[in-house]
Amino acid sequence: MKKLVIILLLFMITILNACSDVRESNNFEDSQQPLTKTQIDEIIAAATESVIVDVDFSQISKPNPVQQTEINERMHCLGEKLKGKVTIENRNIVVARVNGETITASNWYWEKINKILQAEINNNKSIPSDAEILNDLIETKVISSTARSLGIYPPEAQIKAYIADQQKYIEILKPEEITVLIQAWGISEEDYFLLMENRFADSLAKINWGVYLQKYEDEAQEDEQGYVAKSFSRIGDDRIKPLVEKAKVEITSEGRQLGISYPAPD
Repeated sequence: MKKLVIILLLFMITILNACSDVRESNNFEDSQQPLTKTQIDEIIAAATESVIVDVDFSQISKPNPVQQTEINERMHCLGEKLKGKVTIENRNIVVARVNGETITASNWYWEKINKILQAEINNNKSIPSDAEILNDLIETKVISSTARSLGIYPPEAQIKAYIADQQKYIEILKPEEITVLIQAWGISEEDYFLLMENRFADSLAKINWGVYLQKYEDEAQEDEQGYVAKSFSRIGDDRIKPLVEKAKVEITSEGRQLGISYPAPD
């Protein structure tokens, strides 16, 4: 069932989220100790295991025709809006840096287009401002920079393993919505995974950090049988906000050309 949730979230183009509450700690950066290679390997292994698991495809049901049509329409709309903006070329244009982590033009366009489209689909949700979109990207990159400072930013092997896992499920399940998205986007499946790689890496960085927090910073939540819950990808604001407040954010000339500014003008 967990893998089914992960697959569906991927197909709807969202970052993996699970449920995890953490305690407040304002001295995270000061209290952290360097991790040993063994500890780092254990964290990476636990995080990878949490998102790459065996699944019985016969138990996965596809949307009914009405649901599939609705999903396809949304993905077609998303693909059309991404076309010409979230591109391989724009991956090389840096519009901002957060603690040294880069935000590219592709990152910016993806976040802006996806957030606005979500708001339009949910009529009761206001259209996010550029400042709100940038703040979301800053939070993502702060998490990645924190993982990197701990030595647990996703290594190439972890990223490749996750991509291979997703490629396998797409090959076997052949979801209509992904085909529709790629066609409307005007890219190949190979380019799709290249363009998603950075998002996958940021998601894995968050999961890796969540594993670290649960193993070394937070009290593990055990049930009566001593089982420790493996919910790593949602981290409380009490952990993230202090790091965001101290983040070093730089907007490049390319970013300013896109109208990006920080802090946002009053």
